[in-house]
Amino acid sequence: MKNSEVAEKLMEIAHLLEIKGENPFKIRSYEKAANSILSLPKEIKEFVKEDKLKSISGIGASISQKIKELLETGKIQYLENLKKEIPQGLLEMLNIPGMGPKKIKAVYTKFGIKDIRGLEIAARRGDLAELDGFGEKTAQNILRGIELLTRQSGRMLSVTAKKIAEDFVEFLRKEKTCKKIEVCGSLRRACETIGDIDILAVSSKPQEFMERFIKKDGIKKVIAKGETKSSVLTEDEAQVDLRVVEEKSFGAAVMYFTGSKKHNIHLREIAVKKGFTLNEYGLFKKTKKGTGSFLAGKTEEEIYKKLKMQYIPPEIREDTGEIELALQRKLPELVERKDIKGDTHIHSTYSDGNARIPEIAQKAKSLGYEWVGICDHSRSLKVARGLSIEELLKKKKEIENFNKKSDVKVLFGAEVDILPDGTLDYPDEILRQLDICIIAVHTAFNQPEDVLNKRILMAMENPYVHILAHPSCRLIGKREPLSIDYEKIIKKAKERGVILEVNVFPDRLDLKDIYIKFAIQNGVLISMGTDAHALYQMDNIDYGIKYIRRGWVKKSDIINTMTYDEVKKFLKGRNR
Repeated sequence: MKNSEVAEKLMEIAHLLEIKGENPFKIRSYEKAANSILSLPKEIKEFVKEDKLKSISGIGASISQKIKELLETGKIQYLENLKKEIPQGLLEMLNIPGMGPKKIKAVYTKFGIKDIRGLEIAARRGDLAELDGFGEKTAQNILRGIELLTRQSGRMLSVTAKKIAEDFVEFLRKEKTCKKIEVCGSLRRACETIGDIDILAVSSKPQEFMERFIKKDGIKKVIAKGETKSSVLTEDEAQVDLRVVEEKSFGAAVMYFTGSKKHNIHLREIAVKKGFTLNEYGLFKKTKKGTGSFLAGKTEEEIYKKLKMQYIPPEIREDTGEIELALQRKLPELVERKDIKGDTHIHSTYSDGNARIPEIAQKAKSLGYEWVGICDHSRSLKVARGLSIEELLKKKKEIENFNKKSDVKVLFGAEVDILPDGTLDYPDEILRQLDICIIAVHTAFNQPEDVLNKRILMAMENPYVHILAHPSCRLIGKREPLSIDYEKIIKKAKERGVILEVNVFPDRLDLKDIYIKFAIQNGVLISMGTDAHALYQMDNIDYGIKYIRRGWVKKSDIINTMTYDEVKKFLKGRNR
């Protein structure tokens, strides 16, 4: 059983206890244990074998026993008993943006609502608006959340799809008949959410290869099985499609099934104008009688070359100008993973992170970084254990001492709350001491659009601000983006020299790719922050690189490619 599965069970206990109205300290103990397990460097079963469960932060005798029970039997009886007390529909409500355990308990206690459908009916007929602590606006937000949940059903975050796809590819590569294999579709283009996972392969024995595919562990259902194409549904409810193609057509098929649809259509039009026919089987010479001799198809590169175009990276194949530039051989050279020298946005144990400064630096070293920006939450964000000024200065001293002896340097930073009136959560005399000052909205999301815009623009005027973090505050499938004017914010960023963050935490991906592209076209620099709260989350930098490439980001557009000396000098020069 994976760590994520164990953590999920403990968090489920915490949610059920909160719905029941149990002791807050008891609830927090399960939440803390779940978060600690998610941050473990190895599998939880190893800690059980070594009898070291209690060495994990937040795990005492009671929770330790429940974890052992789960690993041995596949269930926790305590959780099963809780489920009997509380309807399953209440748990499903937790997936609705804005519906936490306290609100769920309130609607269940007052109206006896047991499922999402009942909640929707109560909201539409005005019952929720009359409930203490709700009001009409809350009721409207709940309806909006239900609609958002419905729209997102059937799709998964790209990072989730990536893990599933990699697992399949690793499994299929072990088959001796597998010559080539590639993940295609919207996952290869690094889109935000994914529907089905498309995998293409070359095999000398397609039927045997398909048989191996459908018998992989973790498959819930075989949807279809054929000689060259099969589809399965995993236990994670993900559909995975496998196609086996001829080696000479592999590149053409990868190109076709990567998409996008608009890119493919435009590319085929270019081929026709040049006297060719292009499809998933290859590039062919066009004749009066139709398709003629085979010209290319083994690789994507040779097809683009035959069309007298630059190779177009998968992430920008959206028919937004890439084909025209490729024909002129003027495509930008997109940033690559090897260019990245630091991460601007990481949280430590000073606020709500799970790792200490030396641990973060060590992880950064393993990722090939020269520096990291440790930016903990500011004092007003109590839910995230925001730092008082005294705690912040203590952190500064630790960083200064640490940097004297460390190869990987730490930028002394803070993620400073933009308060509802547009002021910042620390005074200027504190802000000027920061190596890196990130500002962000964390509260009052429902302010009117004009108020939100004025609030953010006012905060960007501060001379000590370096970066505006996760500008839209969206959480994919959970919270819609703020009603903000991106054009005004990008204009202000250019005017004030403020960097715009692309927060690559998987359910944020904020800025969206279209605004990344718009920002760099207007001369605004960006930063890439993993917003990591645990060491393993720092690995999202690899996933993040593919995402920001969708915004046509070059090495010169992003401060993460600067050396430590360069970024320190650059940020210091921003303070004026």
